[in-house]
Amino acid sequence: MTPGVFILSFILYGIIAYTTKRMLYPFDKEQLPCPIADWQCGHEHTLIVSPDYWWAFRFKSRIKGRIPDDSIKEALKSYVETNNKFNLFSSIALAIFCLALYFYTPSSLLSQTLSAIAIIRLFSRSYEIAYAFGCDVFQKHESATGLEKGERIRLALFSYFEIFFYSAAAYTALPTIDSASEAVTLALNVGTLTNVGYAFGECRASFVTNIVFIQVFATLSLVVLSLAAYLSRNENA
Repeated sequence: MTPGVFILSFILYGIIAYTTKRMLYPFDKEQLPCPIADWQCGHEHTLIVSPDYWWAFRFKSRIKGRIPDDSIKEALKSYVETNNKFNLFSSIALAIFCLALYFYTPSSLLSQTLSAIAIIRLFSRSYEIAYAFGCDVFQKHESATGLEKGERIRLALFSYFEIFFYSAAAYTALPTIDSASEAVTLALNVGTLTNVGYAFGECRASFVTNIVFIQVFATLSLVVLSLAAYLSRNENA
């Protein structure tokens, strides 16, 4: 994978992230006029780290600015749930295409481009998942989405399964991977710090292999922080 392919993939991923967030936005619920200052500052660094979080933050801010107060929670809740499901299906599709292309034409430009997109998604979605669920756990004020405990757990579980799919897609770019099945096996074996050694079992392991810790980080954010906290909350907390 060349730097040019990675840069092109990053630009493509940014466009895809914006397009999907905009496509899922509830324009039909907008009733308020456009405010003079519609852009909410903050989290500018995430444009590079996590395009998914960057655009989610922008469109959630738009919901808060253009939808009546009595409908904001419902709109945010619907937007979060829709994005959560869409992200799961998108990661499944990405994994299928990456693994299929890696199996048939591992050295093709399309395969390398999809692998680069998968790596970018690994970082982008892991950051978005960890930040979103982490904030939801530690926030002291009432949730802006009004999600109940069972709904939060369902979102966390969808994200938990999604992590395995986009991780498997990203692992096709690792030099230690020789087949699509090995990428899937690695994704299934790397979930906690106790078993990341599976990724470093060969002498060919290089620095890029450390991306497996991104999966560990995202998984622990869900299991340790989110699920445990949600189970201890009241139903409407």
